[in-house]
Formats: sequence, structure tokens, C-alpha cells
Amino acid sequence: MRFPVTIIWSIVGSVYVTWLIGLDTRIFNEFTSLIFTLILGVSWLIGTQFLIESLRIYKYSWLLKLGVIGLLIIYYFSFNEEDFDDNPIQITRWFLLFLAGHIFVFFAPFLKEWNKIDYWNYLQQIVISITRAALFTFVIFGGLALAILAVDNLFNVHINDNVYGQLYVICLGIINTFIYLADFPKKIHNTQKLAYSKALDVFLKFILIPILVIYLIIVYAYTFQILILWELPQGWVSYLISILAIIGLIIQIIIEPLRQTHPNILIRKFYPYFYILLFPLLILLFVAIYTRIADYNFTENRYFLVVLAFWIFGISLYMIFSNKKKLKIIPISLFILIILASYGPWSAFNVSINAQVKELEEMINKIKSNSDEFITVEEDSQFRNITRYLKKRNRLNELDASLGFKTSYLQNSYTAGNQLLDSLYGSDRDMSSRTAIENKYYHYNQLNYKHQFNLDVKDYQTMVEIALNQNESHRYQISHQPNSLTINDQDEKILEVDIDSLLLESLKKYPNFKDIPQEELNYTFKNTKGTFSLILKNFRFHKTNKTSLNFIHLSGYLLVNENIE
Repeated sequence: MRFPVTIIWSIVGSVYVTWLIGLDTRIFNEFTSLIFTLILGVSWLIGTQFLIESLRIYKYSWLLKLGVIGLLIIYYFSFNEEDFDDNPIQITRWFLLFLAGHIFVFFAPFLKEWNKIDYWNYLQQIVISITRAALFTFVIFGGLALAILAVDNLFNVHINDNVYGQLYVICLGIINTFIYLADFPKKIHNTQKLAYSKALDVFLKFILIPILVIYLIIVYAYTFQILILWELPQGWVSYLISILAIIGLIIQIIIEPLRQTHPNILIRKFYPYFYILLFPLLILLFVAIYTRIADYNFTENRYFLVVLAFWIFGISLYMIFSNKKKLKIIPISLFILIILASYGPWSAFNVSINAQVKELEEMINKIKSNSDEFITVEEDSQFRNITRYLKKRNRLNELDASLGFKTSYLQNSYTAGNQLLDSLYGSDRDMSSRTAIENKYYHYNQLNYKHQFNLDVKDYQTMVEIALNQNESHRYQISHQPNSLTINDQDEKILEVDIDSLLLESLKKYPNFKDIPQEELNYTFKNTKGTFSLILKNFRFHKTNKTSLNFIHLSGYLLVNENIE
């Protein structure tokens, strides 16, 4: 009687999805929008009921519930199922709304009224309800699924496998919802007594706080390393600091009602010392985020990280300077930020797409203004990544004006970058389709060819294997600079050749080095030091421009016949 709309929504939705499964329909391909909307509705309708109770607007309760259902219907019709698998915006936005709906439940009853003890008891009861409902549902599903499996195997009944999916939907959609709602406290306000258990105290003192201390030690050690080496922080540290701050806020929520009177000194002194220790790390967090954005601009993940960093900073300031410390500020502020990040010109998706479009436009203009020079490997990789990013979000057409042609012919997001580069460079890019996929890399391996290869060593005194970056103890060392391969005998240079030009000539005759005879890669040189034969057996390189190469790997044989003075 308390949650009639939620119950009807769950039952009707679960029965309908169960019926779809019975039709052998690929429901997640054909009914994604329906299923996702049904899942969203549960938490939003529960939160709406709490909001009605909190504001005591029972006269307009059905109007508010119909409004929420209307928004869910609008969401359903705005969902593009054909675009779902390729475009990550839809699943990300759905997850944000799903998260916002659950956070809504965490503060809806206290939007108007506030009491520290009541709110703490309410949060604890929510966690207990979620845990209990999940446990009971799992046991019911596991037990019934095992019973069906037993009947199927013992009596040869041949039960359709769809039954397990139907059972799962019924358990999750109906049974779990009933158990969850049945556990919700009827008396939310004026509970008076704090329900703080011994188990929670143990969890706090011997699990959460030690984990927090470990994280603090790790991040501070890394901070001192950065200061000593004077290097920019890695992007990954931002995730660790964010997790550390969130754990700290969870501890703050748990201890707030009894922080000042608790016998444990760590709990009594948690405020303000945790926040004092956190603020230097927040500086590191902002530096790490800024470094990442400065290099690669915004994406959705970086946008969310920026929002999370400012939220942590703002909540930390509130916890330090506020006397009341209304814990409901934490979920309310997070709820607002999630909704703002989901829709509008300031949303994560619009900000990120506009940033990446601008980034790619600058690279396109650079290529068009200097088409004789190839972009670097890093730029090439970034170009392809941004192109793939925009193609997945169906926003590549925003580059049509900069490119000077329409991008509608590009079908595959993974090859779109290479195709655009081919169009920009034209035939001068000189790459086969295989090479284009491999980011302008060319490679050759003697072992890939079945023809026989014999070395004639009768006119040479020495034969050795050589490779770039080989062990320093090796007598012959080779190094490469653009248009210059140098071979040293210990500290003395004995040979210098333009291997770049030789390989580029071979590449013109044998595209991608396909079917190139080994003899084409045998080179003989004479100078004052003697006669040398260089035989390449394995290499991998990419072009830096039309005449120069950058080797990732190069190895082969060196035959030496030194002049004896």
C-alpha cells in the first residue's frame, strides 16, 4: 500500500520481460530501451514516494508520480536501439541516471526535515535492506534453479533453458523488490536512539580505517617521489586519490553522530586531521588531471574525474568549516552534478565531443598546411583514437568543413582514422590496406619466407649477428639516426650507410615487402676499413617523412673482411 506504483511497475515489467524470454527473442538486441527503462523506473519511483512523504504533498502525489512515469516514457522513446552497441553515450547516460535514481533514495526523505540521528539510522537501514534483499533473492534463485536442473536431468523432462532467464527476472524484478521494500523503515523521523552496532564498530576500526591509512601511505610516498624526481604525476594516481577521498567520506558518515564521544582516539581525531592530510593530495589530483587533459583534452572519463575532484574538494571544505555538517549535502550535491553531467551543453558528452573535435581540427589543419611531412607516431595514434572516438558517437560529420569533404563514407570506427589520413595525404602516403591498419608500420621477417637462403662467407673473415640496442658487451654495435645506420667495432666507426633510402627503394618495388627476395636485402659496402656485407633478416619501422625511417627493431648478419695494414 505504501509503494503501489513501484510494485505495479515491477510486476508488469517483470511479467512482460518473462514473456519476451519465452518467445526466444533476443531481448537485449530488440528490447534494450524497454528493459533499461524498466530498470530505471524502480529506484526513481521509490525516491518519488519518499519525496512525497517528506514534503507531505499527498494531494498531488499521483500527479508527481505520473510526471516521473512521463519522463521515463520520454527516455524510452529517446533511446536509439540501433545505435546502442556502437555508441557508448547511451549506456553511459543510462548508468548516470541509474546511479542518480539510487542516490535520490538516499536523501529524498530528508529534503525538508533534518536530524543527524534519524538520517544515520535511515542510511544504515537502507544498506541492511539492500544486503538482505540481495542475499534472499540469490538463495531463492539458486535453490529453484538447482531444483529445475535436477528435474531436467533426473526425469528427462527436457526443460527449455529460457526458464532460467525467466526465473532470474521474476526473482530480481518481483521477489527482490518486495523484500527490499518490505525492509524499508516505516518510521524514518523521530527515531531518537542511534542504532550503532558492535559489528559496524569492528568494520570501521579494523577494516575501513586501516585501508584508508594504507592508501594514505602509498599516495604520500608517491608524492614524495614526484617531489624528489621533479616529474609530473601519472594519470592513474588520480583514481587512487579519488577512492581514498570517497572512503574517507564514508568513514565520516559512519562516525559523525558519535565522533566526539567515541572511546577510540582514531575516530575522535578523524576530523579534522583526515582533511588536513587530504588537501595536499587534492593538489596532486588536480595536477594529474590537468596534465592528462592538457595532453589529450577532455573525454567523458576525464570530465567525470574533474567533476569528482571538484566535488571532493567542495565537500571537504564543507566538512571542515560547517558547524552543522548535514550529511544529506553529500548525496544531494552528487545527485545534482550527475544530472547536470547527463544532459545539456555542459554535459560530459557535449563538452568531450566539442573538445575532441577541436583537437582533431587542429591536427587536420596541420596536415593540410604541411602535407609533405608525415605526422609523428604519437600524433598518428592520437589522430586515429580521436577519429574512432567521434565515429562511435556519430559526430565525425562535424569535421566535414575542416576536411573539405564528407565523412559519411566511413563505416568502421576502427579504420576511419587510417582512411582519413589516406584521404589527406593522398597517394604520397604510399601504404597498402594492411599497412594502413597497422599505423604506417612496415615489417619484414626472414622466417616468414619459405625459399632457401644460403650465405656465401668464403671471402670474409668474420660473421656475426647484429641488432639495434643489443648488449653492450657485443663487439659490433649498430645505431640508427634518420638516413644513417652506423656500425662500430667497439669504439671505432667502421661503416656508415643510408639504410633508409635503400629500404624505401625496395618498398617501391615490393609494396609492404610482400614477396621480396632475400637477395634484395643483402648489401655490400667497401671503404678504407674493409669490405662489409649487411644481410637484414628482421626489421620493423615507420616513416617519419618521405625519406626518413624510425626503426622499432632491426637485426641481421654482418660479414666483415678487414683491410690489414
